[in-house]
Amino acid sequence: MNRPECVEAANPSRRRALATVAAGAAALAAAPLRAQAPDKVQLQLNWFHLADHSPIYLALKKGYFKEEGIDLTVLRGSGSADSAKKIDLGQADVGISDAPTVLTAISKGANLRMVAVVYDKAGNNVFFRKGANIRSPKDLVGKKIAVPPADSHRVLWPAFAAMHGIAPDAVTLVNVKPEGKQAIVAANEVDASFDLYTSYAIWEKVLGKGDVGHLLWADFGLPIYGHTYFVNNELIKKNPKLIERFLRATHKGWRDAKASPAASIDAMVEAVPGLDRNTLLATMPQILDLCVTERSAKHGLGWIEPELMQKTMDITFASNKPERPFAVADAFTNQFSSRIKP
Repeated sequence: MNRPECVEAANPSRRRALATVAAGAAALAAAPLRAQAPDKVQLQLNWFHLADHSPIYLALKKGYFKEEGIDLTVLRGSGSADSAKKIDLGQADVGISDAPTVLTAISKGANLRMVAVVYDKAGNNVFFRKGANIRSPKDLVGKKIAVPPADSHRVLWPAFAAMHGIAPDAVTLVNVKPEGKQAIVAANEVDASFDLYTSYAIWEKVLGKGDVGHLLWADFGLPIYGHTYFVNNELIKKNPKLIERFLRATHKGWRDAKASPAASIDAMVEAVPGLDRNTLLATMPQILDLCVTERSAKHGLGWIEPELMQKTMDITFASNKPERPFAVADAFTNQFSSRIKP
């Protein structure tokens, strides 16, 4: 009588079947490692979709977030202050907000930390009709200026005004929705509006080419950081690698956006209905001028210089002292820098 192992050895088809079963079992055992669910991340924008948000969509389209194991959701914003509040409350994971706004929130007890800059040079600005007779900050005295309630310009205005010997209340700030800034100036209901320099093409579309005047605050003594990516400190404690992965994917998008601004805008227009592709594309030169600088070429996109962040902090609290004193080193970190160069 043949022993069982002899029968088995003499049956090639049985051996193949057993090998297939064994291989399948091994594959099932390894599957959880390969098919691990991506981390869901919510990015809270500072405003409605603008051209400086397009590199995020280019990174999404090219699969950079997927490569980093991130399932990204982008949330429309209502202002820098609102973005800071939502990240502090844990309603989103990563936010975009003006550096002075984040610093102000931290001074009031918010548990936030900046992890990269977006605007390496601040784009704070005031737009008006060229016929408004505004040539310097002092010409704003007595004027009505439109600005949304949660806009970062409200945080900076007292310090900027003080730099030029202007009482902050020497101008009348008029509340307006973010998307209504151009219309209220065009209707002559106000004299001007605070808005980022990167919106120049949008203003030209509404007021007409050749009829747009502006004052870039950086040209009048305001050398500070602009928008930043920031997180709640709890995320740094719980999942620091997630921040590193987010920035790496994001900065690949910025690198590619510099190489092809049109591709960046097209990626966002494909994903978000109702956007004006040509106007957004026309704003990209100003955006890249503010975001891609000698500093980012040297250290990588998003790198934060301690000295410039200190200046940003000094100017932010020049007229209004922080409610809770803190060191500038507690407000930011380069720990998660992607080191990706433009």
